[in-house]
Formats: sequence, C-alpha cells, structure tokens
Amino acid sequence: MSNDGTNIADEIIASTKILWDSWAILEKAMKFPILILIALFLMVDAFWSPRLDLALAIENKSHVISPYWQSDSTSYSFIAVSHSSLSTIATQIGMVINAIQNDLTAFGTAITFTISAGSTERIFIVRTNNSTINSTSISSAKFIVGTTNFEHGHIRIEPVATNPAATFGFNNGRRDITMLNFWGAVIIESTTTGFAMEFIGDMQDSAATPGMNDSAPVSGVN
Repeated sequence: MSNDGTNIADEIIASTKILWDSWAILEKAMKFPILILIALFLMVDAFWSPRLDLALAIENKSHVISPYWQSDSTSYSFIAVSHSSLSTIATQIGMVINAIQNDLTAFGTAITFTISAGSTERIFIVRTNNSTINSTSISSAKFIVGTTNFEHGHIRIEPVATNPAATFGFNNGRRDITMLNFWGAVIIESTTTGFAMEFIGDMQDSAATPGMNDSAPVSGVN
C-alpha cells in the first residue's frame, strides 16, 4: 500500500476514534441530568407519599374536615356541632374528632362522643394548663389538650358507625355525621377576636350551582 493510502486509513481511524470519544462524552452528559431527575423524584416521593396516603384515606362521603386550626400560648380553637333532629338522622350519632398537626401527628388525644337529637356539643382545642379555658371552668365541654407551643393543622372528624349510610333505630335514621352542623373559630385570647373555621362535608357544605348540571359534585348531604 502506498504512503497516501496509509495516511488516509490513519486519518479515518483517528476520526472514528474522535467521534467515538465524543459520543461517550455526550452519553455521560446525558446520563448525568437523568440521574439528578431520578434523585429529585425520589426525594419528592418520600416527602409527599405520607400526605397523599392521608388524602386518599379520607373519603368524602362519611367524613368531615376543617382545613385549619391553631393553638399556642395566646390562642385556641373552638368547635361546635349540632344535631338538627331531621327525620332521616338517627337520634344518636357517634363521632371521633382528631386535631392533626402540620407534621401529620396528633395534637393531644382524639375525643370520641355521642351527640343526641336537638343538642349541641362544644369542643375546645387548647394548650395544657390553660387557666381560663379548661375542663374545670367549662365542665360541659369537651377538650383536646396539647403542647403550649404554637401548633396548627387540620381537623378530621370520623363516624363511629362502620356503615353510616345504613338506617338504624326506631326512626330508621342514619348515623351520618355529614348530616350534622359544624362551625367554629380560632380565638385570640387577648382581644377575644379571631376568624371562622371552615368545615367541609357537613350539613352546610357548599353545593354546586344549578348551572353546572352536576358537573361538580360535592360531599355531604348538599
């Protein structure tokens, strides 16, 4: 083979090697952001999975929730629930109320009680050793008592009945907490002012406007 032929062959081999090395570098560069994306996905999944599980665990046909409550050294939260005595409601309905903190742990101990037809029950979410709002000064109320530190989160209210939609008792009423009325407020003690708490899923739950033609179903009896 002539020298010219040898030089051309060497140039082809050299060019091929350069292309191969460039591809290897490009391939590594492509893999690096993919690895970053995978790591970010795993971090987000680890953070949100417990919250998604909680959201999926709370179905809206038999539960009532409130998006916000708070308690600290200067404030507390108040909830009231009333039984309207409608003919379709059982005369006694049991419920469990949990104050869930922002980190998804419980604030104090959940309370379980039964409300009777025509009555109203009061619930306070307060810090420990509150000198004014406590079970001694308001003996007829129910209390969820926790730390004196500032805490906030959401309220989860569950029925005691395993099948709230089933009729029960002499009036064939349902033991359905979504047919009760809930209201409440966060109270700032120094000024006795505050702001209202919203309850989702109870008797007063928001309803879709008629023009929506049932395209936006809501929870609760409304």
